[in-house]
Amino acid sequence: MSSIRLFRGEFGHVSVLNVASNLVTHAHAEAHFIIWLGGSPGEMTVGAERVPLGPRAAVGVNSLQPHSHALPCDGTSGSFLAFYIDPEWARRRRGLSPDRQLFVQPSIPLDHWLHRAAIALFERLEENPFDELADDEIERFIDSLFDAADASEPALDRRGRHRATLDYRVRKAIALMRDNVCERISLDEVARSVGLSRPHFFALFKEQTRLTPNVYWNTLRMEEALRQLRSTEEPLISVACSLGFNSPGNFTRFFRDHAGVPPMLYREASRTVV
Repeated sequence: MSSIRLFRGEFGHVSVLNVASNLVTHAHAEAHFIIWLGGSPGEMTVGAERVPLGPRAAVGVNSLQPHSHALPCDGTSGSFLAFYIDPEWARRRRGLSPDRQLFVQPSIPLDHWLHRAAIALFERLEENPFDELADDEIERFIDSLFDAADASEPALDRRGRHRATLDYRVRKAIALMRDNVCERISLDEVARSVGLSRPHFFALFKEQTRLTPNVYWNTLRMEEALRQLRSTEEPLISVACSLGFNSPGNFTRFFRDHAGVPPMLYREASRTVV
């Protein structure tokens, strides 16, 4: 059984997950820290790099960077502390320019004290999720994670943080996807709308964003699903239909494969978020 607890602040939000099923390749608009707490750590793939989790290693994922998580086939669950961080908040806090990526490499070495601090933060949120001091404590902990990530990067690699400006056709395609996230128009239509053949469109989109158009569109659908589950009282079948799913079961599988928890469990947790 998967479980989740959320804490929301200016930085973004933090989730405590206990999951036993794999997460498919997906992405988030937020940057992402994942820290193993206990059980089966599994292995993440970030971009093209495989990153094992454990007490000495966390994972950092940039905004809209593809990643997946594989767990053992025996159904053994793992517990994880997952931070979803507003990239603009992080850049302001770290004094980074708007065109800088937050991470050059996904593997972040954890000193023993930092992993212990993660466990202590988890225990504090479990015991008292409404602690008024938790926001400041979480932000200080995030600072420590960024310090660890920066310390692990060779100075020459930091040149890789700069983001290239997207091709105007890719920007137009993304805008069209956003405008039609609840209609799910075909990707052939998107390709035609930007004046490209389907193969050329797919190749250019992947080259520019590191994501396939399908994964990017699923990212947008997940963002909208999360918004509806948090901010509306619409029944699950209505949320599913609004996003183009033909049954609540298909939507539930899609949501669980991307978020690690069923949508109703996420909704319940979001109602108690601080």
